[in-house]
Parts: sequence; C-alpha cells; structure tokens
Amino acid sequence: MKSAERVVATQASPSLKDLVLLLFKEGIEQEITPVQVPGLGVYYTLAGFQIQVDNVLKHYRDVFLEVKRYVSLPSCSVCGSTSLRLEISCPSCRQSDLLRVDLVVHYECGFMGGVEDFIRDTQGLLEKCPKCGRSLKRVGIDYGRPGLGFRCQLCGAIFQYPLTILRCDKDHLTTLDKIGVERYPVFTVSKDLQKARPILDLLQRIQAELEHSLNVEVEVLRVVKGRSRMAHIVHALIRSGDKVVAVEILDERSDISDAMGVVSKAVDLGIHFIVILDEEKALELRKVLNPDYFTLIPTRERTIENIRDLLLESVYSFVFEKSV
Repeated sequence: MKSAERVVATQASPSLKDLVLLLFKEGIEQEITPVQVPGLGVYYTLAGFQIQVDNVLKHYRDVFLEVKRYVSLPSCSVCGSTSLRLEISCPSCRQSDLLRVDLVVHYECGFMGGVEDFIRDTQGLLEKCPKCGRSLKRVGIDYGRPGLGFRCQLCGAIFQYPLTILRCDKDHLTTLDKIGVERYPVFTVSKDLQKARPILDLLQRIQAELEHSLNVEVEVLRVVKGRSRMAHIVHALIRSGDKVVAVEILDERSDISDAMGVVSKAVDLGIHFIVILDEEKALELRKVLNPDYFTLIPTRERTIENIRDLLLESVYSFVFEKSV
C-alpha cells in the first residue's frame, strides 16, 4: 500500500460523491454557492467541506448536482486567476502603513485632518483649526465631517480613499477599473439524487443487521480524521471496544479513482475496509483493492440478503479476531 500513500497527500477533501450522499442523508436543501477565498481561489462548500471549484465543475453531473443560476466573481485582468489579494497604499508615497481616522475638513482654509488633530474646548467639542487657528462653530458651515478616512503613518498624508490594487497568485497587478470577471454556477441537489437512495437504504440495513446480530456499534456516513489530519467520510464505521473496521460501497459507476479513494482512506485511517461492489467491478478493481489489505464482497444485487453472510463473517473476524 506504499504507492497509495501519495494519494493521501494530494487528496484535499472527501470525495464529491460522499459529500452529496451526506447532504442527502441529512436532508439538507440549500444552494451550493461559489466563494472566493483570498489568496487561494474559488471554492464550493458542501456539508461543511471546502471543495476546489474545478473538482466540482468536472464531476457535478455525476453526483446529482444541477445548475440553478450563475454568479460572477472578480478575476485578474492579465491571466484570469480568481486567486486575488487586495492591497491598499498611500496615494502620496505608495507605502501601506495606514491608520483609519475620523476626518474633519475646515472649509475656510481647506485643512483636512483627523478629529484628534483639531483643538477642543473644555467640553471636548471642536473649537479651533490647528492650521489657521480660526474658530469652528457650525458643522456644515465652518467645517465638515466627511466620515472615516486614512492617515499615512510614514508621510503623514490624509486622504479619504487609499490606492487599491489586486494582486493575483501569479503576481500580476490589476486595478479595479480593469478587473475581469468569471462566471460560476450556483448548484442545488438534483431530483435525480433519489437514485442514491438504494445506497443509503443499504447502509441503514447494514447498520441494523450488524447491531442486532453482532452487538457492535455502527455509524453511517461518519466523518473521521486520519493521521494526516484530513477528514474522510466512511460509509459505515463499526466498533466493538477498541476494535474498528469500516464498510464502503462502490456502485456500478465506480472507477479506478473511486477505488483509490478507498485506498487513501484505509492508509490514512489505518483500519481495514470491507468493500461491497458489483461482481464485474470487483474483477476490474481487484488490483487496486488488493485482497491482502481489503475484504471484497462482490455481489450481483446490492441487497442485505445477498451480502449478509459474508458481511457478518468479515466483520466478526476483524472485530473479534476469529472466524464464525
């Protein structure tokens, strides 16, 4: 399994299939909206996990997501990257050591500064301009309060708006007047997700059968952190005392990447996996899911009746370290 350990390092989150299955189990109906993470790019959040946008766009049709509408997000005008970082600086010296201040403008002499720069009377009210020394009596006539602005701590310049620049992850600079946009879909769970119901039903039947027959603790679609601190979604996590084994279901559309996902879970979690899969898929994926490390239960029909005996024997032998 050493070659599989590289998968753990490159897999950043649980599989999209598992995340949507978890949404289905929890009955969550929500829009799945793209979010721009400063310095990193665009992500979708599913069941509390952030998934890179490309991973969702490539596979959303396969995991029962459908497009509801689109939103536009800012991008670099040079390369189109959405991994942007906002930078602000002083318009006079172009340095970025700025302090937020409450601005006051004396209309007669044109002086603008922070409210703390002006002379106050004994009651704390503004009394005189620090530049010309004239009295300040009426706001809106003698002086104005335009709101919050900035002071450069290096050159002392006072201004309402700093220079703003967007820097992308490739170090290109873009100004707001030249910013590009990229359109991304907002997803909802498709009505076709009902096709996933047999998997969830089978997991619940497995839970009931194991708890009744073997008196073990079974958690369906459990989120577990591995040794890498990465979170995995395990289809069924089975415990008895300090002994743990997992069950994973691969459907007829599963491929090598899905099998490698199971391998990465097993490597990172350090537990044995019992994999239920189609008979034809078992022949195809046997090289990836090496029987020395995984227990395979091939079946023509994914029903509890077809897998019951092999499932009970497999769980019993690993949890209780003996054969039935």
